[in-house]
Amino acid sequence: MNLHYCKNYDEMSQLGAELVMGEVEINPGLLFCAASGNSPSGMYQLLVQRNEVSPGFFDFMRVIKLDEWVGLPADSSFTSEYDVQEKLLKRLGISGERYISFDAQTSDPQNECERIQDEIEENGPIDICILGVGINGHLALNEPASHLQTYCHIAKLSETTLSSGMIEKVGIPLSQGMTMGMGNIFESKKIIVFFTGKGKKPALEKFLTKEISSELPVSMLWLHPNVHVLIDQASFS
Repeated sequence: MNLHYCKNYDEMSQLGAELVMGEVEINPGLLFCAASGNSPSGMYQLLVQRNEVSPGFFDFMRVIKLDEWVGLPADSSFTSEYDVQEKLLKRLGISGERYISFDAQTSDPQNECERIQDEIEENGPIDICILGVGINGHLALNEPASHLQTYCHIAKLSETTLSSGMIEKVGIPLSQGMTMGMGNIFESKKIIVFFTGKGKKPALEKFLTKEISSELPVSMLWLHPNVHVLIDQASFS
């Protein structure tokens, strides 16, 4: 476990970008698992800037999307798809041939989870997995529970997740998401976790006790051999 205490969001984002770019230099065709949301946004912007300075730097990188909400309309700007496309894929020129994604408009979420699981088994393992942390310590949409799912599955969203500011802005009742499981995450060669944002201090404090529990999914990462946890200290002051 590598803990990095960063002064602020910008420093955290810079370190995340350096870790990713270092791996791309070694393995240009690596499989990159992209999370949506604000936590990795600053890092994505820095990757875009690197691509502008060094055109072609990401021309072989493959991307897979971490999760997706179930039930949002096609024109919604709240889908994980929209977020990842606008912040990363379009700006790096990642073509469809190099992108694997849960379909936000699927009529059969279970079949979609099985399809993505097949894609991972065929194209994986994931080389770098990017993760944010929920207020309740969830990873992707793996919510606190008595047990956690191993592979891609339909997740029931917790009340804590549903009451988050972003979800409330959607304007459409949500109850489920499609997500990679903890096994998919653990099979990743390197994991980069961003701890930043209001309301996450209790989850961080529990995580730092090193006690492992499925009731705090992020704590499971203490068992992985190659994790970088980037902590935005300014957001916890």
